Amino acid sequence: MAIIYKIQEESIAEELGIKAGDELLAVNNKQINDYIDFKYETADTFFTLTIKRNNEIWDYEIAREPNENLGIEFEEIIFDKLKLCHNDCLFCFVKQQPSNLRDSLLKKDDDYRFSFLQGSFITLTNLSNAEFDNIIRKRLSPLNISVHTTNPKLREKMMKNPNAGNIYSYLKRLSQNGINFNAQIVLCPDLNDGAELDRTINDLQKLFPAIKSLGIVPVGLTNHRDNLFQLRTFADNEMKKVVRQIEKWQEIIRKNTGQNFLYAADEFYLSAGLKIPEYNHYDDFPQIENGIGLTRLLWKQLSELETKIPEKIEVKQNLGIITGELGLKAISPVVQRLNEIENLILEPIVVENHFFGGQVNVTGLLTGSDILTELNNLSYSVKFDKIIIPDIVLNEDNYFLDDMHYNHFKKNGKDLSFALACDINEILEVIGI
Repeated sequence: MAIIYKIQEESIAEELGIKAGDELLAVNNKQINDYIDFKYETADTFFTLTIKRNNEIWDYEIAREPNENLGIEFEEIIFDKLKLCHNDCLFCFVKQQPSNLRDSLLKKDDDYRFSFLQGSFITLTNLSNAEFDNIIRKRLSPLNISVHTTNPKLREKMMKNPNAGNIYSYLKRLSQNGINFNAQIVLCPDLNDGAELDRTINDLQKLFPAIKSLGIVPVGLTNHRDNLFQLRTFADNEMKKVVRQIEKWQEIIRKNTGQNFLYAADEFYLSAGLKIPEYNHYDDFPQIENGIGLTRLLWKQLSELETKIPEKIEVKQNLGIITGELGLKAISPVVQRLNEIENLILEPIVVENHFFGGQVNVTGLLTGSDILTELNNLSYSVKFDKIIIPDIVLNEDNYFLDDMHYNHFKKNGKDLSFALACDINEILEVIGI
């Protein structure tokens, strides 16, 4: 149901008396299934809203100037049933999580509307012809698509779905109709790497310029893989080999297209001990949500804030900063530079991920319980005045992945004081700079 969440002040909707809690039934007598439908059907200067309030139906005829704000906000962006994932991917991270997590973490969506509006990745395995036509007709571009491989048989095997093998024809159909896309490959040793990765990249480069970016991320494995397909992670030397393979393709792509659209996740470089690419390598950072370029962005911010960093602070401070095992490699230059400030000690607190398992070592997947365990077992020689927690470990409602709320966390963190920070600017604010 399209329940109206909020009416903006001094808007057309407020003037007409439309209220929060009203249900939008239709626009121009057409059922509205999602926020895309709503925006599409209300794009004209004249349209009719059908509203249900207290079991009464009201029709509002709207006449507005171009770009004049209608003023209606919805709590959800999908008004009908969310399209869930029907694949059974060998590497699916959702299936590798404890069953007692909140529903939102155990739900596998595969909805093209989420992909367009919020940037989530979809597989294209459950799209009907009508939905394909809807994407093309409404110009829902770009989409974000999980490709993994263009080998039909291999994709069917990896996703356990007979429809998965049609991926390349689907991508061609989108590109031929002007729909651009960002693609990702979850790279699994002995499955879609090596020659299969060469094949996939070669196929996808033929779809340029419709393909805007291609991100390669290593498979993530937890300790919760009972009765699942036997997978392994890449060894550090294999990570290096993957990077060299990607670098060769980047040269080919630049030669063929005049630019690059292929990127490797930071984890490959950090694990292999390779130099993180320069800032310009990432162009406009199209896959930052995939952990691609985050380290370079952090270091870039550090250099830009150099003039703001003082030689000395007046009051001595001992601060700790939470990080995952892999994240330590990313933040070490930041810690080293800030520790040059007289009267400041900034010490990384490396937290092992017991919740998901030792092979999961990125900061963003740390849980409240693991952080608390580490803090309660501290054997550091300094007493921390404050602990800095990167807010990437919390959702927008301040819950950790293990469903622990930040407030509960703070109450159980001994007598420690905490602060959240998302970047170096906020770390400096915690210090008082």
